[in-house]
Amino acid sequence: MTSWTRYIGCVTIAAFLLTGCGTATDENADEPQEDSVKEGNEGNTSQGDNRNDRNDNKVRLMEQNLQYTINGEAKEKTAFLKKSDNQPFSLYVLQQFKLSGEEPGKDIVFLTEDDSIYMRIELLKADVNWDEVEKNVQAQLKSISETIRDPSLDVEDGKAFEVESGDEVITTILLKDEKAPVRLTIFTKKDRDYRDAFLEMVKTLMKG
Repeated sequence: MTSWTRYIGCVTIAAFLLTGCGTATDENADEPQEDSVKEGNEGNTSQGDNRNDRNDNKVRLMEQNLQYTINGEAKEKTAFLKKSDNQPFSLYVLQQFKLSGEEPGKDIVFLTEDDSIYMRIELLKADVNWDEVEKNVQAQLKSISETIRDPSLDVEDGKAFEVESGDEVITTILLKDEKAPVRLTIFTKKDRDYRDAFLEMVKTLMKG
């Protein structure tokens, strides 16, 4: 990964992050599983409901199909339920990606064939100061490029910022969910735009 990528992870204000538990571990399994994981009372697992109900206890199947686009081309692949040992959440991870702990309070989902394409996931405190987080995000992105733009992504209850550095695209998304606030940092390339794939996976994120 490039030096500015390491930098943007190091300067994140620790006060906004949840403390991670344990050392970083790779959470991706090679073989699909057909059982279900019981996380409480039953509920449906449709993509549209996962985001709104991410804090509600429910039964989650071990896999589900996700639809997304890459550079405008529609795709549909199977995603498998993964639980982080680093932060209190689970989500469905597409089969060509892996979930791994990066450091306490941070996980990444990366493309196995090119780990320079990845998404950092940071759960934030429930009483997070969004004004301070936004100022911090913009300061970090301006260290890469003075031109910060709105990527116009379909993000519910969120705000996004984006910069470019050569062929690389860095997108920070703040999901202002009252029950599960999240900060995402996505690293992609102009000719390999996996932002929609990452966002579809995040829609299935459930805290707890």
